[in-house]
Amino acid sequence: MKEQTVKSLIQQLEHKKTTISDITNYYLKRIRLYNPKLNAISEINPDLDKIIYDLELSKPKSMLHGIPIVIKDNIHTKDHMHTTANSYALKDFYAPYEATIVKKIRNAGMVFLGKANLSEFAYFMSFDDMPSGYGSLHGQVKNPYNEIIDPLGSSTGSAVAVAADMIPISIGTETNGSLMAPAYKNSITAIKPSLGFVSRYGIIPISQFQDTAGPMGKTVEDCAMLLDIIYGYDPNDPSTDICNHYVPQFFEATKKTIKGKKIGLLNYKYKDFKYTDEEINIMHEAKKLFTSLGATVIDIDFALDDLKNDKTLIHEFKHDINHYFESLGEKAPIKSLKELIEFNELHKDRCLKYGQSIFTASEKTNGDLNDSEYKKLKAEQMHLAQKLEQTLKSYDLDAAYSTIRNSYAPIFGTPTVSVPAKALTDLSPLSLVFFGKKYNDETVITIAHHYEIHTNHRVPPKLEG
Repeated sequence: MKEQTVKSLIQQLEHKKTTISDITNYYLKRIRLYNPKLNAISEINPDLDKIIYDLELSKPKSMLHGIPIVIKDNIHTKDHMHTTANSYALKDFYAPYEATIVKKIRNAGMVFLGKANLSEFAYFMSFDDMPSGYGSLHGQVKNPYNEIIDPLGSSTGSAVAVAADMIPISIGTETNGSLMAPAYKNSITAIKPSLGFVSRYGIIPISQFQDTAGPMGKTVEDCAMLLDIIYGYDPNDPSTDICNHYVPQFFEATKKTIKGKKIGLLNYKYKDFKYTDEEINIMHEAKKLFTSLGATVIDIDFALDDLKNDKTLIHEFKHDINHYFESLGEKAPIKSLKELIEFNELHKDRCLKYGQSIFTASEKTNGDLNDSEYKKLKAEQMHLAQKLEQTLKSYDLDAAYSTIRNSYAPIFGTPTVSVPAKALTDLSPLSLVFFGKKYNDETVITIAHHYEIHTNHRVPPKLEG
């Protein structure tokens, strides 16, 4: 079977040209062949045979019934799989409760094939030279196009598994760019939804003010279908209250035209920064395409601010990770951030190859979200972070794009979509990153989808078994 999209797999299942079992076995074979080198998958679901058996006997529960999926291993599953965050400290941990998005995936009839590796604790452990995709439990995830290419961010396993066609679609998480960055570097598509559209209950946290889960796949359509499944209000996550005021249809958004849309081409201005000729050509080719499809594109000079948010994140992390460990009750393998630091020190040969400077800096804060100095820093940061949203509104733009992601969207909580912008046949991945206004995810999905289907840049990696 050649590389498939979720949409093509759905069509084959509908026309009885294949079975759920055949599809799952195809991906298991790919995992056996390529995972030993790429290290994207951390665990195969031991309940897989029963899941497939039950799904083949049941009526379709959603469009994605029978479609295999892996999720990032910082997301709880209450089953026979571990939840480890790729940390040796959590090597024996079975979650006592299930993440809301996992329940939604199960209720949709998807095949829960397993879990994907990640950068340890979602790449929020050390300020030092820890590589993206590394963890003390399962080691290093590698880019399938070339191991020289940094897989980037923390959702490395989720991205690499899709890129190497070991799974048709996956779930990653983002705090500061960990959906967009690995999607970009592994030449796949990902959607970071507006903050509050997807529940974080049952996901090991960094910051309640930035964390979100999102889909990673080969196409915008595939990701939009999965976003329809995981979207929605959850009483366990107050940020999702916003879902009571919106009824988006993300997959339906891919069927809409961009005629009449107004799109911004962002020309970043920052110190000595310059786009490469290749990036300039890509952005202007996109401008021609959007114009030919009936949209208006305007060039906007956008001065980038220094949005380093380490000081607020370390404060939020202490508060949120301690609250998370408390939520585990007696099942908690670690009781606090302090205990996690101590565990790593006790096993430093394995656990501290790259240190834990973020953990120790976080532990030194008071972790009080009502602390006056923290609140002052947070207010200043959010004032700067709203700049992209304000720019979109002031120019009456439906979306904007660049070949480079920025920090405004993850900090302010606005939607972004990354789509490959070239065939990755060298060592320099390039994507277009599309930015939308908060809670207007459908529009940015529509625009990104039209770019994708009219360019079809992505090529699969050449893998050796």
